[in-house]
Amino acid sequence: MTCTPKAASLQFRPPEGERYPAFKRHIPERLFYVVPALMWLALAIRYRSLTLPSAANPAMEAGGLWGESKSQGLDLFGPQGRARLARFARLRCDTGADTPVDCALAAMAEAGLDFPVVAKPDRGYQGWGVRLIQRAEDLADYLAVQPPGTMILLQELVDLPGEAGIFYLRHPDQVRGRIVSMAFVYPPHVIGDGCRSVAELVRADKVLRPNGAIYRDRHPESWETVPGPGAFHVLTNARSARLGAVYRDAQSLVTPQLEALIDEISREIPDFHFGRFDIRFRSVEDLGAASDFRILELNGAGAEMLHFWAGGSTLRQAYRALWRQYRWLFAIGDVMRKRGARPVGLSGMIRLQRQQEALRRVYPQSS
Repeated sequence: MTCTPKAASLQFRPPEGERYPAFKRHIPERLFYVVPALMWLALAIRYRSLTLPSAANPAMEAGGLWGESKSQGLDLFGPQGRARLARFARLRCDTGADTPVDCALAAMAEAGLDFPVVAKPDRGYQGWGVRLIQRAEDLADYLAVQPPGTMILLQELVDLPGEAGIFYLRHPDQVRGRIVSMAFVYPPHVIGDGCRSVAELVRADKVLRPNGAIYRDRHPESWETVPGPGAFHVLTNARSARLGAVYRDAQSLVTPQLEALIDEISREIPDFHFGRFDIRFRSVEDLGAASDFRILELNGAGAEMLHFWAGGSTLRQAYRALWRQYRWLFAIGDVMRKRGARPVGLSGMIRLQRQQEALRRVYPQSS
């Protein structure tokens, strides 16, 4: 039987064509990052510091390089940033007189939040532990697996269809900064052909296949269903390269209005020079006009430009982009060190890394 896909009408589905760069299908992630690690080491030798990039954004914990608190970075926003920031509540998972759910509901009420919300670790990365919470019972289940003392965020669900990673750079000697990378981000998904089940479509995809058990466990009700021809079937809401998210280079869509607003938001953040805003937006037109978008997260020195994960990118292009990014980062860190900012020591960075890894092992599944 021949299955001919039909065009779907979903807004913000990726354009047809190669979904992933060829190197992602053939090179394991750990092997891919061997060359960037050598790049980092070469720059560390040149600048005489392995952790110099942690000085690039002095107001952020460890410059946002590793294991930083997400809420601490969001607290630094000025008026323009706060006006576009998705509302959130902080919650420390401690035992006390009240039940954890009661504390969480009180924190949500104080922040003006109602269900559904997105729960995420305050110290997290790559989508670990991010979960959509529909009701109090879901919240109780999420809190039940959090170790005492863990900080989590409960953030409003931003019901806008588009997502983008906007990478901002401003050299400390420059008055204004610029957007050096913008990529659209789409959730891990399969396209139905009317013949094969979700499970079969996942097994046929080299990138998605290793995460098959994750997709099945998160949405077992649809695992054996057969999507119709051209149907866009989302496997998980968490959008990260680790889970098979799809990226598209959108740098050509950056407008002067958008760049000016991102620069204004960034310059309101004390000593912020380098990082990525993760945002949701309603339409490409609204994004270009710098209207109707919401900021979900701010990632600092450890953030990655996302455009080189787009389909069609080559390994050479990816390494060239990372080399350029690391050179910028070390150069900014060097300027800030000369101005008195102190990089986090190696022992401090190892402590943050171990803390984050220890927490990651107990994070609940993402949804």
